[in-house]
Amino acid sequence: MMAAALQGQSRESVLKGVAQNPGWSPVDKPIQYDEKNIEQLAGKRAASIKHYGLIGATTQTWRGSDANVRVTLYEMVDASAAYGFFTVERNMDQPGFAMLSVGTEGFRAGNRSVFWHAKYVVQLDGKSTAADRLARIISENIFGRSRKPPVSSHLPPENLVQGSERYVLDGTGIGREVALDPKTVGFDDGVEIATADYRVGARTAHLVLLLYPTQQIAKKYADQWDVDAPNDRAFRKRVGPLFALVRGTKDESVAAPILDGVNYESMVTWNEPRPDIVLRDVILTIFSFIGVALLFTLVAGLSFGGLRVFIKARFPDRVFDRSDQMEIIQLKLAQGVTHKELHE
Repeated sequence: MMAAALQGQSRESVLKGVAQNPGWSPVDKPIQYDEKNIEQLAGKRAASIKHYGLIGATTQTWRGSDANVRVTLYEMVDASAAYGFFTVERNMDQPGFAMLSVGTEGFRAGNRSVFWHAKYVVQLDGKSTAADRLARIISENIFGRSRKPPVSSHLPPENLVQGSERYVLDGTGIGREVALDPKTVGFDDGVEIATADYRVGARTAHLVLLLYPTQQIAKKYADQWDVDAPNDRAFRKRVGPLFALVRGTKDESVAAPILDGVNYESMVTWNEPRPDIVLRDVILTIFSFIGVALLFTLVAGLSFGGLRVFIKARFPDRVFDRSDQMEIIQLKLAQGVTHKELHE
């Protein structure tokens, strides 16, 4: 029930939690968007938002003590979709870019602040001090787990340039800096891609992780790379279904420490089918065992009793009830009490 409640948290409930804060009040009514009219809000970005998995968006202006802040609340299908959309919005080359410690991850560029938490991406436009305060209030009213896609969790943390990670679902998300042809990486085969910048010493390189559904598909593309670029084998690595490429450098001393951090551990789980247990069958089985036990007891008792009677009839006083060799303790309850005293 708790998981269902978290999964079903609506944008209206998030904004309702903000309205309960005495420091903020709504200026206008919320405006709702979905896949049909998201272009009115996002323009050219609408196609990318829908591709990652948009449920809907809500915009509303809030009045604080020192400034108004315009809030745009994007609700995605899950946390991975929210993270992917967030990485597309994040661009370290934007003027005034700075990391923002709110939600799971966030950034600020000028008067625009963006963060993601659980399945939501929140954009706040307004004065930075007021936007930061409101962002924390909104983050506290969003419930659920913030989980990155599996391919993004395999990005090595060592030498990583914070804020450069990106989750890619199609060719439009591949940046020019990685110099990859979208037709050669296998989007038709269900590949998921994560990219990030790494700084080794004073040099920077780009890491591209391609996670394929199976290791056989990954091997197919790795073999194709060996044919197309046989001299660049030091700049790529395959581990199971994970295929890594280092781009933007020709120095093997830069690529080697980056690729050394790329690992993949396979986990195999075997689930035995659970037997279909019917209460009627359980009760019948129990009583069947009871019947067998009673039958065995009856047969054993009759056999022993019959054997005793037979032996006593054929061999009296020779096997059972041998009075000359056996003594029987008797209570003699009908006998009177005999007083005995000991005298010195």
